[in-house]
Amino acid sequence: MKKLVSVIAPVFNEEAVIEEFLERLVQAVAPLADRYAFEFIMVDDGSRDTSLERMKGALRREIRLRIVELSRNYGQTAALQAGLDAARGDILVTLDADLQHFPEEIAALLAKLEEGYDMVCGWRYERAEGVIRRWPSRAANFLIRQISGLSVHDFGTTFRAYDAELIKDMRLFGEFHRYVPVLGAAAGGRIAEIPIRNIVRPAGKSSYGLGRSLGVFLDLLLLVFLSRYMDRPMRAFGKLGLGAFVLGISIFTFLVIYGTYFHIAMVREYSGWFITSVMLILTAVQIMLAGILAEVLMRVHFAQGDRRVYRVRREWNVEEPSRGTYAAVASSP
Repeated sequence: MKKLVSVIAPVFNEEAVIEEFLERLVQAVAPLADRYAFEFIMVDDGSRDTSLERMKGALRREIRLRIVELSRNYGQTAALQAGLDAARGDILVTLDADLQHFPEEIAALLAKLEEGYDMVCGWRYERAEGVIRRWPSRAANFLIRQISGLSVHDFGTTFRAYDAELIKDMRLFGEFHRYVPVLGAAAGGRIAEIPIRNIVRPAGKSSYGLGRSLGVFLDLLLLVFLSRYMDRPMRAFGKLGLGAFVLGISIFTFLVIYGTYFHIAMVREYSGWFITSVMLILTAVQIMLAGILAEVLMRVHFAQGDRRVYRVRREWNVEEPSRGTYAAVASSP
């Protein structure tokens, strides 16, 4: 039986290129039809142009196309998560619909995945964007590599192929689409990377652009926590709290011994150091209490099960198919 490949693409105001993207996508997977069955999942992320209408028009000529219409613009990560949740495939491929990613390179991703990897990431080895976009990206990639220990060059691109068993257990939120390789490696996945082409957008402007760079760097702190301490937050808070306590009690003990030996009123003569030691000890107690609270919240989180950060308004062409066969119907709202 052929493996089903779900190709997932978030769409936000891509009316100028959406029809060409679909055409090239269909042509790109045609030579692979003897090995794989395909479904195409387009996630409309609250587009304000005619992107949704153009996709719905394509339903009549491409029965493998499915459309997930979100109720508003949630952002790239939520749109990707919606597509991953809707996918039925054994293999999942994600890419942008703005034609900066080449659908023709899906074959190379699948070939690498079939070598035994759980995730294959695209690497934009020759970035076509200007310096203003390239350098923040390089800095972010460098920091993520140092923190995660994962030797992936390009965490920013969404052009990746995944074994469904690995990716289906992940929950993405915020801007965490770029950290999927890190989360995959933390789950025991085997990660590979291949070079892909990158060009300047042929039309329109970036919907998910440089304005998110600050958030990316802030998310690095959260990445450290989630990749190492997600199921045991007390370990992280405990280390910080213990460090603050040891430093505070050391300063306090030194002041007591020094003052006793030299008969000095330490609180009056070295009030700054005394206050610092007390504050560090109090801070350590607060951090420990925060760690206990985090432990309780994590248990509540895991007990609640599935939580989604988006709402689907309507899905198009969602009749349950047999593998490789799709009916062009629209679900009721």
